[in-house]
Amino acid sequence: MEILERNFVSTDWITLVFLASLVMIALMKLYKPQLLLGYTIAFFSQGFIESRSDKNPSIFSIFHVLIFLFSLLIFSLSIHLLLVNNFTYFKFSFLYTFSFVSAFILIKYTLVKLIVLTLNIEDDTRYFLFSKTGYLYAISLWLFPVLILYQYWYSNSKILIIYMLLLLGFRMFLIAKNNKKLIFNHFFYFILYFCTLELAPLLIIYKTTTI
Repeated sequence: MEILERNFVSTDWITLVFLASLVMIALMKLYKPQLLLGYTIAFFSQGFIESRSDKNPSIFSIFHVLIFLFSLLIFSLSIHLLLVNNFTYFKFSFLYTFSFVSAFILIKYTLVKLIVLTLNIEDDTRYFLFSKTGYLYAISLWLFPVLILYQYWYSNSKILIIYMLLLLGFRMFLIAKNNKKLIFNHFFYFILYFCTLELAPLLIIYKTTTI
């Protein structure tokens, strides 16, 4: 009898990622339940983002480290699952995707910070930058339960992509709406910023994954 080789791909690591994310949510709820709720409903509460911007909290606080790591895990897992399920030639591990997303976000944050400090516009752009980050945290919280459903119940990549695009589109709308004065007063610099730090990296990622 000929022995047939059986290919088996374990998805236990996905369960561990979900478990780690759930633990982070539990810790955030225990540590700062009002902050967690605020970021969860940030799309519908402009006052929350404004209050966080006025307080200008440290990015190294326990809560912000937790929600930052949570967001990294969720966005990395979303990108990884979509790449694995839609591009048969994508053979990289989740650790590679997580490292790439982490490096991308940290480099982008460093560039933005350098630009803001160099041009001495920290006060003028504080709310704008807080709204960008706050709405990303909100997206990760909204994406978490949908990813669980996607992985264990209904794995439809098109629905997940549409859901993510709707969230990102709504985020862009709110950022533009709530920062319209800043954007219109410095429209040229906003377009330059958007093309350099928002649009160009996405095009590079797209080209990289389609080569």
